[in-house]
Amino acid sequence: MDTQAILDSLDLVAERSDDPAPQVYERLFARYPETEALFVGDKRGAARGQMLRQATETLLDHLGPNIYAANFLKAELRNHDDIGVPGDIFPRFYQAMAEAFADILGEDWTPDMQAAWNDLTAQVEQIVQGEPQTI
Repeated sequence: MDTQAILDSLDLVAERSDDPAPQVYERLFARYPETEALFVGDKRGAARGQMLRQATETLLDHLGPNIYAANFLKAELRNHDDIGVPGDIFPRFYQAMAEAFADILGEDWTPDMQAAWNDLTAQVEQIVQGEPQTI
């Protein structure tokens, strides 16, 4: 996986968007409409923002020291299962992030960024399915 392409995309998104959460969740809800009901009490978007922050921090750990990312994803998978969130949502959340970031960056979104985010999504899928990671 091209770690630098993901880091570059995150840097550019941070420069161009004060809060990418609305775009990320718009993508997620379009793909998985049943998930929107889980946020009915999140009127101001605080929970969504917090979840995006945690997903980004987990991503950065996975790309860097990889101290806790896999365990955190597995724990959150169980926590979310308790409220009826299907396990396949986790990798799709990172896919929704990539799609929203691609929209934000427009022409500056590169094929290398897309490939790196595709690889990341596949790795998250391996983690949540309990498969050995191929990093």
